[in-house]
Amino acid sequence: MQTTPQRPPVYYRLLLALAIGVAAGFLRTWLAYETQSGAGDFYYALRITRNLWSGHDPYDYPLRPDLVSYSLPTGLMVAPFAILPDELAGGVFIGLSSALLAWCILKENRTWALGIFLSWPFAYALVFAQWTPLIVCLWFIPSLMPLVLIKPQMALPLIATNKIDRKGVLLTALILVVSLIIYPAWPFAWMSQIKTYTGTPPLFSLPLGPLILLSLLKYKDRRAWLLLLMGIMPQRVIYDQLALLWVATNGVEMLIQILFSWITLPVLVASGGWTSMPINWQFWIILTIYLPALAILFFPSIQNTIPRLLKRYAKK
Repeated sequence: MQTTPQRPPVYYRLLLALAIGVAAGFLRTWLAYETQSGAGDFYYALRITRNLWSGHDPYDYPLRPDLVSYSLPTGLMVAPFAILPDELAGGVFIGLSSALLAWCILKENRTWALGIFLSWPFAYALVFAQWTPLIVCLWFIPSLMPLVLIKPQMALPLIATNKIDRKGVLLTALILVVSLIIYPAWPFAWMSQIKTYTGTPPLFSLPLGPLILLSLLKYKDRRAWLLLLMGIMPQRVIYDQLALLWVATNGVEMLIQILFSWITLPVLVASGGWTSMPINWQFWIILTIYLPALAILFFPSIQNTIPRLLKRYAKK
């Protein structure tokens, strides 16, 4: 008879989550000073807050094909970080995001899922101070719904595959209303800025993208809908797919996803950049992130089917 692993004491889980957060925050801060990268991509969220404080229009900047502005609510939510130097702000943000993510995992007694911190999508998010480590916490905490105002294409699949949280809805509405009071025309200014976004829905990327539709065969599984909805959303490179590691249900499956996720790194280094990769970068994202997740989704069925076929063949 299989027994459920005993949950570690609260103090142990809390200390481990804090240790992971401190380590991630320290590493990000060290990288910021070492590479002179400031707050990384997090800078553009901080810039909105600082522009509001100084009375400058947050959207009064020339369009860039490699940069998409954040929504005004983003600036409201990162206000506490904006008083810090850029390097420290990015580090504290990544540290707190990582600590919360670790706490969510440990609270669910899924210690094996801490392997997510060893994945290439997480490492990439840490290097560039991205939002995904915080956004994937939506899988466990529906009240983090306001994050949809920051990265809707990343948050929506997690919200749609979770229970609707009343507090999350109210908090999202409140932040949205406050942002409209501060700057009533920001949605129009923001929409004019995001037209340079170059994200591509993996589902429509040939030749491998349509294979994501196979997840519909497991339509009763919450993970299948996460996989499908992620495939529909426009995405960029590897950090955007961090949520797909939640398809794993045990340490072995998580390890498989982690190992496959790193395949793009040597290809990326050898080719000199995402836009220079052989074939196209979407192909590599689907091959190393989506297809392993899809295989894991079907793996229990394969495990159950093979013994039955073997028994039937033996009888013959």
